[in-house]
Parts: sequence; C-alpha cells; structure tokens
Amino acid sequence: MISSPKTNKRLWIAGLIGLVTITGAYLYFQVNKILTYTLKFKGVKNAKLEDGGVSFTMWYIYRNTADISITLTDQKYDVFINNQYLTTLGNFVPNTLVGGVDSNIEINAKITKADFKKLKFNYADLFLSPKSPEIKTIMKWKVKYGIFNIPITYAYTITLKEIISGFTPAKV
Repeated sequence: MISSPKTNKRLWIAGLIGLVTITGAYLYFQVNKILTYTLKFKGVKNAKLEDGGVSFTMWYIYRNTADISITLTDQKYDVFINNQYLTTLGNFVPNTLVGGVDSNIEINAKITKADFKKLKFNYADLFLSPKSPEIKTIMKWKVKYGIFNIPITYAYTITLKEIISGFTPAKV
C-alpha cells in the first residue's frame, strides 16, 4: 500500500492528538496525587523572645504522594488564634518536594507585639488551659512543575498543648 501525503498528515494529526491526550491524563493524575499530600506539624525550633515580639521556626514534614517532584515557589500562611486573625507569614525561598518521599518545610516566623494586640482574649488562658487555644494556619502555596503553576490551599488546626507536647528538637 502506498501512502499519500494526505494519509501521512492524518497519521501525524492522530498521533499528536493521542500524545496530547496521554500527557494530559498523566498530568491530571499527578495533580490529583499532589492534592492528596500529607502534612504533619513536627515542632518549633529556634524560639527567641526579641524586642518587640517573638521569632521562631515552625517545622513541617510534607509527603508528596505524586511520582513527580514539585517546587514550592511561593508560600503564604494566614495565622489565626481562636479564629482571630494574628498575622500572615511568608516564605519565598523555592523548596523542592521530591516525589514519593518526605520533605522538610520550615517557616521562619516573627510576630510582633502589635500582632498580639489585635487578639481579644485572656492571655492567662494560654498558659492555664493550653488545650483551649486553637492555632489555625491557612497555607496558600504556589507549586511549580515545569511550566505549570498550581495553587494549593490547606488549612491546619492545632492546639497549644499539641504544640508543646509534640515539640521535638529539630533533627533535620
């Protein structure tokens, strides 16, 4: 059978459509795996009282369940205590999360006295009843894979008691 230029063109178009479809399905599957990640709070380290506030580093373990490695290009964290907005933290240093393994994510935080003045509750309760204050973090990440930027939002709630009892010195 002799192939004509018209037949060759159709085969190329059919092949290209098949390639785009398979690539799209693979990426869709990987994005869904990225969205089913696990995130565990591991502790706080380098805590310091400084003039005008407190600084510390929060340490999380992120499990990328996808088969592909991704890069966090932009991280913003809205922090609430007992549903009252405290501050927004950010980390703009790119962090690569390798596919299928645990990766460390560290967030350097500095909270000033002005941030704490926004909160309306009894500060003695923080120390007398550490089970009651809930610390909620809404994480807004921009994840990059190749030329694609994917936004991911994740809310995480923990009590002060869980932070204190779960505190482990960093062994990164």
